[in-house]
Amino acid sequence: MPTIITEEAGSRKRLEQLAHAAGTEVIQPDRLLHGRVRDMLATTSLFVAGELATLLGLEAFFDRETSELSSGEQQLVSLGYTLSGLPEKIFLAEPFLFLDQVRKNRLMLLFEEIERRFTCHITYSVIQQQPLEKLKGTESVKGKVIDEMLRIRHRYPLQEKYALSIERISFHLGERVALIGANGSGKSTLLRLLLGVERPLYGKVRRTGEKCYVPAHPALAPVLDKPAATFSEQKQQLMERLSWKEEACYFDEPTAGLTDRQRSAFIQNMLDHPDQLIVLATHDPDLIFYATRVVYLVQGEIAFDGPTSTFIEQSRLYEWN
Repeated sequence: MPTIITEEAGSRKRLEQLAHAAGTEVIQPDRLLHGRVRDMLATTSLFVAGELATLLGLEAFFDRETSELSSGEQQLVSLGYTLSGLPEKIFLAEPFLFLDQVRKNRLMLLFEEIERRFTCHITYSVIQQQPLEKLKGTESVKGKVIDEMLRIRHRYPLQEKYALSIERISFHLGERVALIGANGSGKSTLLRLLLGVERPLYGKVRRTGEKCYVPAHPALAPVLDKPAATFSEQKQQLMERLSWKEEACYFDEPTAGLTDRQRSAFIQNMLDHPDQLIVLATHDPDLIFYATRVVYLVQGEIAFDGPTSTFIEQSRLYEWN
């Protein structure tokens, strides 16, 4: 059975002490790997790599570059990379941080099987996030178009399938838009195209106004005050730096790694700025609840785009109290 350390005061130090005593390091959730997935998993042999890909559900990206994967997919590859060395013990900080709810539940159940099949013991820490009390905010009013995407077709090098295929979508001032979908559905790609970080293979993106952006990985943000801090502390630093003065704010997994108090503070800040465009790529049901609009992506295509109340009524996957 895995050893679970809840993310309370001193838990990170406890995890590091256990890892140090075992002569190894704690695997951080934002560890960035570079190269093909098959190379990351084949540090021992291609045989081990193939079995790891099957066990962790990574066959579909076996020949892809890790930089092309979503944060959740990268986190699974990171776990596979660690297992490929056939260690006796593994210490993981926040192993479910970027995973969608279904993959998170599967991995929790899979840990016992991994321990049995790979003869290793897993110790991990988690921040326990609970459903939040409902907060109040000013009613937002839909305003002018800030960003618009037209006839977008975008894929990564050497890939046949489009990572994003959208005929038309517009984003307005006063909207709080939740971009949701499974890991690899195209949420982060859509954000990067909107921000101009990447250019679409086909189609056009029209952008106006000043923007701010908070990436899923603090390591991809400007230099932080405490670069050696935990992932959660770095994420909180990014949140505290927000001025909320720009017309549009874009967030990739903004509440991943935050405590319930910090999540509530972030949501209240959103509600206190009803005239801005706020776009959130998220798996957090509480953030989805406070959105005014949900865009649900499936394999790079829009499967739902409408009011949050309608999505909540129709969804069979997400749950709200």
